[in-house]
Amino acid sequence: MKLYTQLTLLLITLLATACTSLSEEGQTAVVSNLGGTHFYSLSSLAPANNPQSTLRIGVGPVQIPRLLTRPQIISRKNSNEIIMAERHQWGGSLREEITQTMTDNLSTLLKTDHIEQYPWKFAFKPHYQVRINIERLDGKVGKNVILKARWRLLKNNKEVLSKHALINTPARGKSYGRYVKAQSKALEIFSQQIAGKIASFKK
Repeated sequence: MKLYTQLTLLLITLLATACTSLSEEGQTAVVSNLGGTHFYSLSSLAPANNPQSTLRIGVGPVQIPRLLTRPQIISRKNSNEIIMAERHQWGGSLREEITQTMTDNLSTLLKTDHIEQYPWKFAFKPHYQVRINIERLDGKVGKNVILKARWRLLKNNKEVLSKHALINTPARGKSYGRYVKAQSKALEIFSQQIAGKIASFKK
């Protein structure tokens, strides 16, 4: 009788454990199904302390390919197949995000507050204007981000420089958050290249 009771208690314990596991699995599935869309934004360099340069910079227009105008974050499975992440999207327009990020970065790197986005007011007369054509800003989540762009530098409305940029930055982590961070890093490097050229023209 004692053995029977012990076996019964053991059986009840096993059934209870199994039910708990099924309940937890079901709850995980429900939570997953009810999980909302994650929204992201690019990050830029911290503002410079007491920027004192009187250099006036105009940023834009900035163009991006039609593929990147979608709200979904775009990545690549291979060279020919893309992935549109329905649950990972931009919080706003990616073109505006890129423009703002480049503006903030150049303001910090060149230590000037006299910087405007295209189209600027008629009264604003930039010393230099940077026109940017982003051809690619994607990659593989968990691996890397590739930024491919062409940009032109104008002084007094005359082109003084035309350059091509190809930047490959690692995505240090398998999350979309890390992927977006790698995109921000690519834009930071791109900004450094542009700022370096502008600084060389100033000398």
